Amino acid sequence: MGPAGRRNFSLAFPLRSGDTAVLVSVQIAILVDDVSCVESVKAEHGLAILLSGPGRKLVFDTGAAGQTLLDNASAMGVELGQVDAAVLSHGHPDHTGGLAALAGARAGLNVYAHPSVWRRRWVERPGKPLMEITCPHSLNSLSQLNASFHPIDGPRKLEDWLVLSGPIGGPKHGREVFVVSRDGDMVVDSFEDEMFCMVRGERGWAVVTGCCHRGVRNTLRAARFLARGESVTAVFGGLHLSSAGGEELKEAAEVLLEAGSPEVYPCHCTGEAAAKFLADKLPGKVHPISAGSRVVL
Repeated sequence: MGPAGRRNFSLAFPLRSGDTAVLVSVQIAILVDDVSCVESVKAEHGLAILLSGPGRKLVFDTGAAGQTLLDNASAMGVELGQVDAAVLSHGHPDHTGGLAALAGARAGLNVYAHPSVWRRRWVERPGKPLMEITCPHSLNSLSQLNASFHPIDGPRKLEDWLVLSGPIGGPKHGREVFVVSRDGDMVVDSFEDEMFCMVRGERGWAVVTGCCHRGVRNTLRAARFLARGESVTAVFGGLHLSSAGGEELKEAAEVLLEAGSPEVYPCHCTGEAAAKFLADKLPGKVHPISAGSRVVL
C-alpha cells in the first residue's frame, strides 16, 4: 500500500452543473483502526472513517477513545472542526467512544444514528460474567456539547453521493453472544440499530460498514436493493469475521462472488485470517486497509 498507506480507487462520477458535467472525487481516510500502517498514527481496537465529498465531510464511527481520534486526525492533517456530521453504525463503544471528543472539536455537530444506539448492551464470554459494552455517551451529554441528534429509522440520502442505509433487514445472523436492554428485559441483540453508508461513483456504489453484525449477506442484500440496479463495486470496513468458522467464511466469500466480486477493503473486526481467506477466493480483489490509509474514490 506504500509508506503513506494510500491506494487509488477511481470512482469519480459526473455531477451536472447546468449542461456541464463536472468530475468530483470522494475520499475515504481511516482515522482509527485496530492496526496502523503509518508510524505517527496510533492503533486502537475501534473504527473511525472520514468520508469527504462534495458538500459534506462526515466521520463514520468515532473509535473507542477520543484522544486517539484527535491525535490520529492531527497526524493525518484532518481538521475535525470542519467535519459536518458523525454517523454511528451501531452502539458498541469501539465505534462510539470518540463521539464526545468529536463533538467538542466541532461545535454544533450533527449526529446520525438509530435511536436504539443508546440502549445498554453486554457481551457474553464463556465462563465469565457479562461485560457491558454500552455507548459511553448519552443524548443529554451530547446536547450539553451543542450536538444535534438526527434519528435514522430508514434509508436517508444526505447527498447525491451519500446514503445511510437505516436498519438492515433479513434473517438472524451470528451467534447469540450479544445482549441488549429492551423494555426492562435483557434480550439477544438483533442489532436493529446497525446501518452502513453507501458512496456513489460512476462505476456504481461503494458500501462502508462498521462491524457487519447483521452479516455480509444481509448487508449486501440491503445495499444492492438500495442501489436500484446499479453495481456495488466496493466494500469497505469491518466484516466481523475475526472469529468466524469455515462455513461462515465460505458464505461470506460466496456472497461477495454473487454480488459481482466487488473490491474489498477489510479492516477492524474482519481479521487477518479472514482477509487472507477472502483474498484466496477473490484473487486481486481484497486490499486490507488500516489506520492511516487513504482511498480516493
